[in-house]
Amino acid sequence: MKYDSIITEHLPMPQRNNDSNKGDYGRIGIIAGSRGMAGAGELCTKACLRSGAGLVTVAAADCLTEVYEIKFTEAMVYPLACKDGHIAAEALDSILEFISTKDCVAIGPGLGRSDDIAAILEGILDVFSGALVIDADGLFALSSLKEKLKETRARVLITPHIGEMSRLCGTSIPEIKKDREGTALRFAQEYRVTVLLKDNVSAIASPDGRVKLNTAGNPGMARGGSGDVLAGVCAAFMCRFTDPFDAACEAALTCGIAGDLAAWKYGMESMLPSDTVSFIGQALMEPASNHIKQLED
Repeated sequence: MKYDSIITEHLPMPQRNNDSNKGDYGRIGIIAGSRGMAGAGELCTKACLRSGAGLVTVAAADCLTEVYEIKFTEAMVYPLACKDGHIAAEALDSILEFISTKDCVAIGPGLGRSDDIAAILEGILDVFSGALVIDADGLFALSSLKEKLKETRARVLITPHIGEMSRLCGTSIPEIKKDREGTALRFAQEYRVTVLLKDNVSAIASPDGRVKLNTAGNPGMARGGSGDVLAGVCAAFMCRFTDPFDAACEAALTCGIAGDLAAWKYGMESMLPSDTVSFIGQALMEPASNHIKQLED
């Protein structure tokens, strides 16, 4: 591993002007949650809010509406038709209307796996032209829709872990672990998307050939919900940085530092993804060099 490929410092965050308003910091839609997995939508939404998003609305199956209205003070909730505890395909028209006013859409955390979700993602890829973050169950749906990535007008960032990447590219997990950078880059270039490949060392790749590695973070983050947090940070930063590659690099670094701060306070055994969310603000102010592991080749 080359040290010069490791992210070592925060990117400058665009300044907030005195005469700005909430619309200047991103209108974000989060399509997430299903019965039994409402927490994924909660973590994603709260991480997005904590990362500076201006206006966040969660679109979820209407069986979760009351749950989310209790959970969220700062985010709005947009109810959608429900089928067996998840968003129904018949909600597609409502979703397309919902995303038409959004600068960024994040889809996937806790959605569940069904043909309905694949149909919804296909519809979004067909018409959306803003920033699009695809995570978790959204990636499961994407595995049968990869060619759509070559046609979409959206600026797409995908955030797979190693297992999800294996399904997407048909490469074994051991092979991917041997060549994270190459795997991420080949997919990014073939499908014209930005890739944030999550692992103990994460690889971020751009279609134009840039690759960076993130080494911030710790094994205490290896638990359900950490990916949902990262997806929310990515969505917020996709509205703050014009380049999806910059947004992905800064999101990976910020989550890693926030996780390190949570581990320092609670220990790796006891820290929770919600603790990572609570440290995002401090992570944005913390010098990155304090948390970067100096890995050998």
